[in-house]
Parts: sequence; C-alpha cells; structure tokens
Amino acid sequence: MRIAIISDLARFAWAGCEEIWAALASSALQAGHQVAAFLPRREVPQAKVQPLVSAGLELHLPGSSAAFVDRTRNVSWRLGDFIAGLLPSFAGLNRFAPDVIWINTGEPVPEPQFLSGLRKSGALNRPYVAMFHNSYLFTTPPEGAHRDKVVRYYQGARLVLSPADRTRMELEHLLAAKLPHYRTIRNPVNIADLSEIPMPGGAAVRIASIGRMYTVSKGQDILLAALAAPEFRARDWQVSFYGSGPHVEHLRRLARHYDLEPRTAFPGYATDIRKIWADHHILALPSRNESAPLVLVEAMLCGRPSVVTDVGGVAEWVREPDTGFVSSAADIGPYRAALERAWSARSQWGAIGTRASRAALERMDPDPGGTALKILETVMAQGDAAKPAERYAGAVSS
Repeated sequence: MRIAIISDLARFAWAGCEEIWAALASSALQAGHQVAAFLPRREVPQAKVQPLVSAGLELHLPGSSAAFVDRTRNVSWRLGDFIAGLLPSFAGLNRFAPDVIWINTGEPVPEPQFLSGLRKSGALNRPYVAMFHNSYLFTTPPEGAHRDKVVRYYQGARLVLSPADRTRMELEHLLAAKLPHYRTIRNPVNIADLSEIPMPGGAAVRIASIGRMYTVSKGQDILLAALAAPEFRARDWQVSFYGSGPHVEHLRRLARHYDLEPRTAFPGYATDIRKIWADHHILALPSRNESAPLVLVEAMLCGRPSVVTDVGGVAEWVREPDTGFVSSAADIGPYRAALERAWSARSQWGAIGTRASRAALERMDPDPGGTALKILETVMAQGDAAKPAERYAGAVSS
C-alpha cells in the first residue's frame, strides 16, 4: 500500500498534532508499506523525521524538486515545490500516486488555499481520511463558498478523525453540518516510561505550564493574571513556562507587568517530560482551545494533578475533584477560582495524581500508530463500499 501523509502545519516546526502521523508512518514502514509525507515548512526537527527517513519515508519539503542528501545528518530528502510558498508539494503527491491519503490538519477549518491545492492535485478524488485536532466552538464560522467546500471536504472523506469525542459536536456546530463518517483516535504520548513519579519535596509549590508559547490557543496569559491575585501573592509558589513560540517575550513582559518576574521561569523547549515532573507538583493548562492535549495526558501518567479549562476534549480526561480541577471557562476569574480549589486541596495532590495516572492508563491507546494503520488498511479493504454518498463525491468543487 502506498500511503501519503499531508500536514497543513506551517507556522511551527513541530506540534503535538504531528505525533499521530509520525506514529502512523513508523507503523506503516515497519509493515512494509511505502510512505511519503508532504509538509509545508522548511524547518522540521531532525529527531522527529530522521528515524522515519532512515526507515524509508519519502519526505517532501518546500524547495526544489531535486532530491539531495544532507550528509551532516545522513538524511536523504526529496524536496517538492510549494504552492505560494505555503502548501505541501502537490506535484510530488501526483508522482507518488498514493493508494490512500492521511490528511492531518491542526485547525478544524482548513485554509482556502490548502483545500484548493488538494482539489487541483486530484488528492480528494483518491481515498482519504481527514484528521483535525483543535476545537474552536466560539469562533467565526466559515462563510459562503468556503464553508461549502469545507463541508464537502469532510463529507467526502472515508473517515473523519479527531482525538476527542467532543470535537465532533463542536465541528458540526461550527459548520452547521453532519459528519456521517467519524471516529475518535488517541494521539501518542512522548514518554516510554508510564510509571507514576513520586511528588517532589520542598516548601514552595512548583507549577509547570507546558506548551507552545502562543497565547491565542494556550492561554498562558490567563495563568499569569490569575496568579497576580492578592491571595496568590501571599503564597509560596513558582511557575515555569516550558516551550517556545511567538509570545515568549509578551509573557515575560506580562510577568514584569504583574510584578511576578522573580517567581517565573522560562526554561524553553524541553524533551524530557519525566524530568519536568520530577521537579514540579502540578500542571497549569489554561487553554483557550484544545482537543486532547498530550501535555495533559503525559502529566497525568506521571501522577500529577492539573488545573485545566473546559475546552475541547480536556474534560474527557480530567474529572474534578478526582483527577484534577476544571475551570468552567478560559477566562481569568473562572481559572483563578479553579486554582484556588486546587490550592485548598494541596494535601490531596498525591492521591489525585495517582488517580489521574490510573485514569490516563485506562484511556490511552498503547499503539496509536498501529490503530491509524489499521484504519487505512480497512479503508482500502472496503474499496468502493467505503465511499461516502454520491452527493459528496469529489469533495471540493471549483
């Protein structure tokens, strides 16, 4: 089977939503399938893609159409042309001639140029599954012709996937349309050791906020504003913001604005998740939008309670007061109240973390790459029987 993977993530080198296609590629290559990935950016972390390329992945990135070898990293890449410098190489997609396509989008509503590129390449006339990750219930809905194209894109897929049950309802609400072919699939976690980590000692409460420094979605500014309340100023705590992104400097300025700079740290991007949780007591995740964030699942597996917002599929993982604390909204007041409830239950954090670890182990998929591959194998085995209704054929029209 020839499997093409297309991602629309262009603004960041890597994000949690990329882990599922990487796991799929790994499982498919091990099973002897041919796999090509089409990514819309030049910068891709070598630690993520080099093992896949070494295993046989054909990697298409923006640039010339010639293949070259990066001898400093011993990686062979086949580079493809971008459309308007923003989109994967759809010309390369035609040359690869996939049997089935996995389309991976970070946002629930793909950009017009992305859908246009898929249509012009003929990709949407091939069997494809469409996976989206984030959820935006309270956002401006797509309008007019673009809305209709997005609806046909999803309804033309053999299967629509996301990491959380709630996101299906929210996407149907946003589009005012049904998604008749839908399934929830869990993302991989970035830790091999799934055992619980003992709570660290020390008098100060150490809070970790982990994620892309992009306040529009991750809401780290909400956390700083909540911690600036008088009741929290009088308490002994420290907060570390792990990650990188366009809003690091804004968050540093915000910490100074609230006179919290001595109690905040910005260690940058970290790869050793278990080391973070060996030194921190609780996760703060004040997101404005999410689906099923990996940092939450990883914190739970390590035995840590969390203070989260009720967005996307977060509340499918965290149940207050059993496994964490849930803010009713991604806003300063409700999040401050959730932090206060968490603080009042400090003596129970160890037990809450243990329950969180057990709950995450029960919900997680131990082999999400294998699950994704089985989905594609089932799509191919069903053949024409798996095709959506005739009225959705072609997915995106001119």
